[in-house]
Amino acid sequence: MTAYSKIEAPRRDRELDRRLLTLDESLALDNARAMELYATHLNRYMLQVYDILGLRNMDIVSAQGCEIVLRDGRRILDYSGGFGVLGLGHNHPRIIAAERRCHDELVLDCIKIAPHKLQGALAYNIARFLPEPLDVSFLAVSGAEANEAAMKLCERVQTPKGKTKFLCMQGAFHGKTHGPLSVTTATDVQTGFLMGVPRENVIFCRYGDIASVREAIAREGGADNGIIAVMIETLRGTSCESPPPGYFTELVEACRAADILTIFDEVKVGMGRTGLFCAFQHEDAVPDVVTLAKTLGGGKREMGAMVTSQALFDKAYGNTQDCNLHSSSFSGMGESCAVAIETLNVLDEERLIERAGAMGAYLRAGLERLQAKYPRCIASLRGKGCFQAIELNFGQFMAEKFLDIRKNQLFVTWETVLVGSLTRDLFERHGILAHFQPGARDLIHFMPPYVVTEEQIDRLIAALDDVLGRGIAEATVRFVYKNVRRVLRR
Repeated sequence: MTAYSKIEAPRRDRELDRRLLTLDESLALDNARAMELYATHLNRYMLQVYDILGLRNMDIVSAQGCEIVLRDGRRILDYSGGFGVLGLGHNHPRIIAAERRCHDELVLDCIKIAPHKLQGALAYNIARFLPEPLDVSFLAVSGAEANEAAMKLCERVQTPKGKTKFLCMQGAFHGKTHGPLSVTTATDVQTGFLMGVPRENVIFCRYGDIASVREAIAREGGADNGIIAVMIETLRGTSCESPPPGYFTELVEACRAADILTIFDEVKVGMGRTGLFCAFQHEDAVPDVVTLAKTLGGGKREMGAMVTSQALFDKAYGNTQDCNLHSSSFSGMGESCAVAIETLNVLDEERLIERAGAMGAYLRAGLERLQAKYPRCIASLRGKGCFQAIELNFGQFMAEKFLDIRKNQLFVTWETVLVGSLTRDLFERHGILAHFQPGARDLIHFMPPYVVTEEQIDRLIAALDDVLGRGIAEATVRFVYKNVRRVLRR
């Protein structure tokens, strides 16, 4: 047998067994087989993370609103909210109806050599929620892609002037594709990658500190600076921080005085999560570019948008030769646009943006009661509207009590063990899905859909009360015990 035939043999073996799983078979997979396929053909290491958190065996059969129904009959309250995707909740009936109508009427999904009327309708609707002059959209399929589009537009406008740098915030998260990755430092996701924007072309300042911005502009030459744009999250997706009142107004004024464009990243909190359509609208500040995604897809479609002014768009792409310099194969697919159009109408007609503000205030009040009851455990509360977080005061009081993890990569830090133990306890004891971020391991995040009820919030507060009342120590012992065999095998 030749070397070539040895290489080709496995391919022939696979071709002998090319029977595909049908959709019926796929939907009917038992959980063990489904996880086997996930480990073999997707990401076995991510599956290990889910296993550590007690989530590997979530055998989900359906989801509606804030609830996920498991095969064993348990009803799980989803406070992870798809990390911001599920503003309308799971399977909102009007979104399902919009999809069904597109199917029944054979609505055109993809055409690349002619305009699609639903794209214009969606862009019009988006503009209705935003202040002038934010009137022109580029439709994307994710927040990272929307941020890519924003960065490229600003580069097109500013690099002819000799500007070459982006000013961003320490600890920011804007996405993991090459451009946004260059300005993402909330957690270590840059190691081992070439940056889309070279490191020397990115400068940092402190989030929420306008003096830090002014100092950075001065260091870069003041009025003759080389800064293309400032890019900032209006409410930080990882640390759940908001800047002080008036910050965005001052930021926009400082940047315009120095010929620096402003990009406001509203991917996670835009579309109503803070009680207004965009978080920046809590102030009298209008950026040059705003990016949206997540909730824009109604929880059912991949949809994002970069929105800017006609004047700025014209400077970047304002002729027939350059108008398609930035594009995407799946930008503005017909059914995705239809779903996004209906999403915006649901937000408006069902007053879900106002509801997000009201339910967020109700949730915050419950968390404040818990903070008063457990002042040594809850260091602070963060967030706005339907994005809230509790900062836990772990300290180092258990650092050597249960297990030496210093040489074990499974747990990484004690903060990971402690916050992981609490989120697992919430799920296993109370059927609550919450989450934490690698860049802020002392925070538990709660991102309920805007359709959450007071009763469901009461259930969360009661669950947190029980878990905190039992103590971090008990939750940690349970967590370490359930994972200790995996730890010791490594």
